[in-house]
Amino acid sequence: MSTLTKVFTVLNAVMSIALSCLFIAAAAQWANWKDLAGKYQSERDAATAQYQSAVASGLAASALKDEALASKGNELGQAQSQIQDLTEKLAKNTSELTQVKNQGISAEAGRAKLQETVDTLTGEVKSVRAQNGELLKQNIDLQSRNARLNNRTLELTTNVTILQEENRNIQEKLYACQTGRGGVSSPARAAVDSVPGTVALPAPRVAGTIKGEITNVDGTYASVNIGESSGVTSGMTFLVYRGSQYLGDLVVERVRPGEAVGKLAMMGADGVRSGDSVRSGINN
Repeated sequence: MSTLTKVFTVLNAVMSIALSCLFIAAAAQWANWKDLAGKYQSERDAATAQYQSAVASGLAASALKDEALASKGNELGQAQSQIQDLTEKLAKNTSELTQVKNQGISAEAGRAKLQETVDTLTGEVKSVRAQNGELLKQNIDLQSRNARLNNRTLELTTNVTILQEENRNIQEKLYACQTGRGGVSSPARAAVDSVPGTVALPAPRVAGTIKGEITNVDGTYASVNIGESSGVTSGMTFLVYRGSQYLGDLVVERVRPGEAVGKLAMMGADGVRSGDSVRSGINN
């Protein structure tokens, strides 16, 4: 193949490629122009529809305004009719007001007479209130005296109960000494006596009153912080106090070296709780 033929072939290929590119560009531009024309046509159709809708809305609004004007005209006629009725009522009320004023003058005269009567009754009421106040002071004084007497009676009753309990405990102790019982053995002591080869030691006896505190309360049972080592024995009765107030009795049922458990009896309305003090009331 000659050089000229080669050049011609290359030029032909280049021209084919260039023409292809031109045709493709022209086709793309034509498609863009077509899309743009369709877009403009759609916008024109939308604007036309919007204009037609606005015209229809304007006509509807105009019709509504006409109806509103007609309604306002009817309301104006009704208002004029009401004004006329109110004018007639005003004239009637003016006449009635004149009559009421005349009645008021007559009522004022009656009120003056009633005021005089009220003043007289007020004076009598003040006198009665003064007497009532004096009686109330006397009643309060009597109530205070009655309260003091009640407190004194309660105090004396408590003291009598304590003395009776101490007397009963002393009598029990005397009876125990006279019969040679010397008290009831504790469960711990009975356990020691049951072991062969052991010697039971006598429970320690504490001179004077045995005192302690409530450590726990469970229903009608309570624990105290004193036990066998303090001279507490099963069956012993303790008096329970809160300060100087007598609360009830504690009858010991179980004894340990440093603790005892008993049943509460003769409890008052205040009940028993942890921290309350106990004492035996027995002088050894």
